[in-house]
This record gives sequence, structure tokens and C-alpha cells, in this order.
Amino acid sequence: MANGDASLGFSWQVPAEYQDLLLGPEGLRLDEWRAAGRVRIVKHVRYRTIYHVTMPGLTFYLKHYPVVDFRSWFRQMVRPSKARGEYMKAIEVTRRGVATFVPLGLGERPTLLGAEESYLISRALDETEPLSTFIEHTLPSLPAARRSALVPRLAIAIGEYIGRMHDAGILHHDLHAGNLLLRLERDDEPVLFLVDLHAVSLHSPLDWPTSQRNLVVFNRWLARSLSRTNRLRCWKAYCRVRNRAGESPAPAHLRRTLADDLERRTAASQIRFSLRRDGRCCAESRCFRRLRGPGLAGHAVADVDPWLVETLLADPEGPFGWRDSRILKTSASSTVAEIAVAGPAGPRRYIYKQIRGGTFKDALAGLFRPPPALRSWRSGHAMLDRSLPTPRPLLVLQRRRAGCSQDGFLLTEKIEDALDLKAFLARLAARPTDERQRRQRHLIDQLAGIIRDMHRWRLSHRDLKAANILVSEGGSETACRVCLIDLVGVTHGRRLPRRRRLQNLARLNASFVDNIAINQADRLRFLRTYMQWGLRGKTGWKTWWHAIAAATQAKARRNQRLGRTLG
Repeated sequence: MANGDASLGFSWQVPAEYQDLLLGPEGLRLDEWRAAGRVRIVKHVRYRTIYHVTMPGLTFYLKHYPVVDFRSWFRQMVRPSKARGEYMKAIEVTRRGVATFVPLGLGERPTLLGAEESYLISRALDETEPLSTFIEHTLPSLPAARRSALVPRLAIAIGEYIGRMHDAGILHHDLHAGNLLLRLERDDEPVLFLVDLHAVSLHSPLDWPTSQRNLVVFNRWLARSLSRTNRLRCWKAYCRVRNRAGESPAPAHLRRTLADDLERRTAASQIRFSLRRDGRCCAESRCFRRLRGPGLAGHAVADVDPWLVETLLADPEGPFGWRDSRILKTSASSTVAEIAVAGPAGPRRYIYKQIRGGTFKDALAGLFRPPPALRSWRSGHAMLDRSLPTPRPLLVLQRRRAGCSQDGFLLTEKIEDALDLKAFLARLAARPTDERQRRQRHLIDQLAGIIRDMHRWRLSHRDLKAANILVSEGGSETACRVCLIDLVGVTHGRRLPRRRRLQNLARLNASFVDNIAINQADRLRFLRTYMQWGLRGKTGWKTWWHAIAAATQAKARRNQRLGRTLG
């Protein structure tokens, strides 16, 4: 944003009691607030900058909408400015009885062909935080008793609030938890506020097809954050509000059917939405950046240590020879090391992997698919985006020569105190019988749930073996953390055939063909959790059991014929 004199030539709508506080002889007092240290940038993208300003007796947000290209200039010519649009929507949303922010001021630079850049000033909602932040960070830190009492009330409050929105004809096209602010009032009573109104359109009370499409958008987030039971509470609260208003989506005896249909539509929408986002890790953005070096190209997360990036670009093989490096694996195809990098809080340890290439087979395969390091990078971020546990990939580099892929390098976070699945089970074998059984059952249920979720997201890990599953103990008596690694063999798409799911399960089962730590009861427990007997019944489990057993035997025979061990 330009300096203070950029506010000259603006037309302002500000209440009289705030004019001296917000405006000076040269217009908006933004430079004065910056100099006094009262301004914090909340968000900055090309089309919008949001400032948080703290003044004595008043805290507010300032949104700046610049005109940066022909498209935004043409839009301002045929429509009201973005600031004016949001200003008027805030007034109308409040008039319709839905809680939102209070606009304090509007500034526009008028021209003959409409307004150019514009500003919106809105009062900060005290003691609020985004609903997404509360669910993901604040709520887990609360005492268990308070949390268990609060979550059902929050689910009901969300359903009632969205029901009031739809009944008032308010359609938010980007309805997610980041655009709802939450305040806990006396006795933990949840109160919600709608923000980011530039994506709002105003109508008469919404019909069911329109409401359903909007609920699917919101339920994409809700399905990751609330249990099925609490989502049902949310849905029932929504129906109660719409029923009181005479706009119930369906008679009472059909609402459970509609709830199930909403869940199915949400699952399909989640998959489509995630597939559209999967390319973000290979593009320039706030979260990722592209890298270039001598004969190298790659990507890195935005918050990785700049010194480490420059060091790896200059000499990608160098970390294997560092004094504090520890070689974990070396073979004809790859080398894996644990490296240490100094930081403000002490040394941080990472896993660094070199995947060798350059053969004729690699060059031929490179014509049809990305090289292994890049596939691991994309698969790692695809899994994290779907809340599936894996070490976070931090950097990938790919060496190319004459257009052909050579060696690749991948840097990931290190999971502390983790063992592969077989080693972890061997450690459990030394524990007292009761503790071993409790921990092993919890581990089986957790691993089966992770693989079920992976398959629900249409992800397949063709090398799903014990060596590629890391387990670390948690703080409680049974808790443990499971992570999937070595994601070169992960594929994802709109469909996941049954044969691919069976292959994944059989590959994992083959890791324990001759292992006495896992018996038939453990295998059945895994299949029961994977197939969700408690929710979907036992139908077809014997078919899966026999198919997995047959595929496992075929895998064992093939490895024996090729002289390979079952990892």
C-alpha cells in the first residue's frame, strides 16, 4: 500500500464520532498508526490486504482492495467497489438478524468510470477467534470434562446459526470454519459471527437444493473436525430452525435419509476438492516456493530454514558427509541419512534421502510419470492435506541432464523416538501381558483406521509394509502415533478399485506371515475396524478375508521365487 498521501482524493463514509480518530488532513492515518506500532498485517495477497489496528478504546480491521490488473479495473467499472459491496452486505446481513461484524467506515477513490482502490473499516469482535482455530488448537487444550460438555453445544450452535443464515436468504459461497468467528460467553455459550462477506449473496429464504449445496461445502470441513454423532446433532439443530421458519428441508421421517445423503455428497465433494488442491505444493504461493540451482530444480515449504535451502542447492550430496549425520540406509537405489541443523532452539534433526536415477529404465519411466522424489513430495503433501499421518516433506530437489531425470533429493521432518512396526511390536513383547495386549489392540485399531481413511480418500500405497510404518509411543498408557513413510508408491485419483485396496492390505499382511507377534485374532480385529462392522455390519467380511489371504500367499510365493525377503 502507498504512503499516507495515497489516501488523498478518497471519498469517505465514517461516523462523526470516529472521523478525527481515523482520518487526518491527508486522509487515512495509516502511516501514523504504523509509526506508533499499532498496525499488524493479518493477511496480504495480491488483491487484498487486511490490517489489525489497535487504538485506545477502539480495535478495528482495515481492508485494502487495490486495483492490480485489467480484470479488477473492469469489475470496479461495472460493479460497486469490493469495499462498498462488503459494507452494504454487512448492513443487510445485520438487518436480517444474523450476527456479523459492524462496519465503521468506507473509503473509495472515485473516477469517471467508477471507483478504483477502496478501503473497509470494521470494528473488531472482541474475544473471538476463527471457528477453525478454536476446533483445531484451543479445544484440544481444554480440560477433558469441559471439552466433552462444550463440543455438543458447539455442534448445535453451528447448526442453528447456519439454519438462520439460510432462512434469512444469506448464501456464503465460501462457507468454511475460517469465515465464522466464535465467542464463548457466560457458561460456555457459543456465539457465532459471519465474516468475509464479499463471498455472500442475498436472496429470499434458500430452497433445499441450494441449501444442500452450501451445507456440503461447510460439511467438508466439519467432517474432519467433528464426530459423526456431533455432525448429526448439528444437522438436527439446522432442521429445527428451518422447520420453525416453515422452510424445513424434508418431513421428519426423511431427515435421516437426507443426512446420510449429505454425508455421501460431502465425501465425494471432499475428494474432488482435494484433487484440485494437490498441485499447490508444486506452485509458487504463500506456503510453497520454487527452487532453482545449477542443474537442479525443486520446491520447498515457505518456512524452511533459508540457510539450509541455499546449502542443499549448492551441494545436495554434502549432508551425507556432515559430522553429525547418521546414515540410516544405503543401497543401490537410495541413501537415507539423519542430519542435524543448528537452530535458535538448538539442533533440529531431519531425514534426508537421495534417490538415485540416471539409468535407461529411469529415463524411459520419466516419459510417463514424475521422478520418484517428486512423487514422494506430492504424495506427502496430499496425505497431510487429507489429515493422514506422515512426516512433513520440507524440500525436494531433482537433478536433470539433457531433459532426463537424474538423482532426486528429499528432506522431511523426523519423527522422534519412532520405530518401524515390527521393531515396535518386538519392544511390546517385553512388556507385561496386560499392557502389551492393550497397546497392541490400540495400535491395530489406529492403523486400520488410518488405512481405511487413506482408501476413503482414494489413496493407495502399493508398498504398504511394516518397514514403511513408523510407530512412536504417546503419553498415555495405550496411546501411540502411527506415520506412513516412503510414499513413492502412493497414487491418488477419483476412484480406487477393490483389487488395489486388497493389494494394499495383502502387502501389509505379508509382512507378518511368519511373525508370531500377530495372530489370526489380531488380523480379524484389524479387518473388523477397517470395514467398520459397528457402523456398516459384517456383510462380505469373509470374502475380504479369503481374498487377502490368497493375495498374501501369492505375494510370498513371488518373493520366494525372486529371492526377496518379505519386509
